[in-house]
Amino acid sequence: MKLKRRRTVEIYFILYLAALIFLIPKNEDVKKQPNNDTTVTSIDNLFSIHPLQTTLNCRLFLDSSGSHVISLDSINTIVYNGNVENINYEFIVEDQSLRQRINLNSNTESNRHFGFDENAHQQTATFFWSPPLNERANKTYIVTVLATGNLKTDNSDNSKRRLEAKTQFSLNMIYVNNTLTAQNDFLPLYPFDTSGRNRFQNKIFQTTYTGDVDIKPEQTSIKSIAYQRWTNQINIYGGNFSRDITKKPELKYILEPEDNGGSASILNIDAFKILVTGITPSHGRMKVICTVVTKNNNKELSVDFTVSPSPIKPPDYERYMYPEKAYLISPNLPLLYGKETKAYIKDGNIVRYTSEQGDKFYFSPEESDIGKTLTLECYIDGVLNGQKHQIQVLNYGDPVIYDVQNISNKEVNIITQSFGFFNKTENFSDLEIDGNAVAYDLRGKIPDSPDKITHVQIFRCIPKNPDKPFVFKVRAKDRRGKYSQFRTVNPES
Repeated sequence: MKLKRRRTVEIYFILYLAALIFLIPKNEDVKKQPNNDTTVTSIDNLFSIHPLQTTLNCRLFLDSSGSHVISLDSINTIVYNGNVENINYEFIVEDQSLRQRINLNSNTESNRHFGFDENAHQQTATFFWSPPLNERANKTYIVTVLATGNLKTDNSDNSKRRLEAKTQFSLNMIYVNNTLTAQNDFLPLYPFDTSGRNRFQNKIFQTTYTGDVDIKPEQTSIKSIAYQRWTNQINIYGGNFSRDITKKPELKYILEPEDNGGSASILNIDAFKILVTGITPSHGRMKVICTVVTKNNNKELSVDFTVSPSPIKPPDYERYMYPEKAYLISPNLPLLYGKETKAYIKDGNIVRYTSEQGDKFYFSPEESDIGKTLTLECYIDGVLNGQKHQIQVLNYGDPVIYDVQNISNKEVNIITQSFGFFNKTENFSDLEIDGNAVAYDLRGKIPDSPDKITHVQIFRCIPKNPDKPFVFKVRAKDRRGKYSQFRTVNPES
């Protein structure tokens, strides 16, 4: 019986021809830019990159339950030549049918279908892909690889010179109709006689990926708010979890330190990914390890990633406080679903103030707190978050006579400063005078307090007896009964 092969040959020929056409370089791709210290140039004999494979193929069949992979070339390695260092890669994956692009570089997370790793020691970059099975049609992707690196040279003039290299390869998704006709089309790929038709049909439904199986996490390092839930995805490349893994993946985690409250577990497993979730530790970090065993060669594959808490903004508060002044304190605790957050002001083990849910609040030390060190403590579910923050309660200073201004021989302004509060009001002062003078408080000329603690007053002094010399001693007395030093005033001298 003559086998039907023409349709398959035509499909492959067209796809390969299309891929080769897309890979033909354009003139503008090899233009050399002007040379200077920071110029990026493309010179093949100085720096070049090459893919080990120019085409990666995925063969699939479609039935009522969906798309199924027959074979997959999932990994391609990019090698470079040249005396270069500090190489940066960018992969641009373009869907030729939709004209859509995906850019992958060191600043972006791997896409769920495409990703790459760099290996500086081996001078390579590894591209990997997991075809989108929801795309139920033949597709071609063109992958453009851009690489830039520093030219290594002893010449200081070239110390900043960047070189650029470029290459391309293609990805093909090829659907094989699973009818008898399509099976006959592909019979030359599997040598057998006519009696082996049933064995071939079983082979289509049971064949695993032909590429090496590998697993990789989408995120190698996760940062999340402490105690919040995190998720990560572990993808399989070159295989299928249900067909190519011998048993359920094993997950374990290591807490550093052991009491930081982190956790991890498998949430779901499907054909091409494992969804992992858990609780972010309060401090330190957590290492999550996933291990699988391949069915083909009983090889153990293991990947790991880390989960660490994003630093919670430290509280905003005054490190030094004075009695009877209201201070705004912001604990800056996040709102965590299902978690109890509280902030306390403590005097030793005595709680002086409690802020429910870590809200902002005002706190006023008392006069009896002078000389004490209070603490601001923030808790999440009863666990101290961060450190205990110290607050020192200081005493106000004694009043002072800040300045004496001679207005004329018979008029003097006395400027005083007093500090803090007394009975929750400003701690203003009065003058005590010994000599030929009387004082008037110029209330309408009291300046605003520069720091809400220092209170400035101006007193106008004139002779009590105009016929006697205008000489006197003066001191300030605040409402707490504290005195300044005496100062002698003699405007006529």
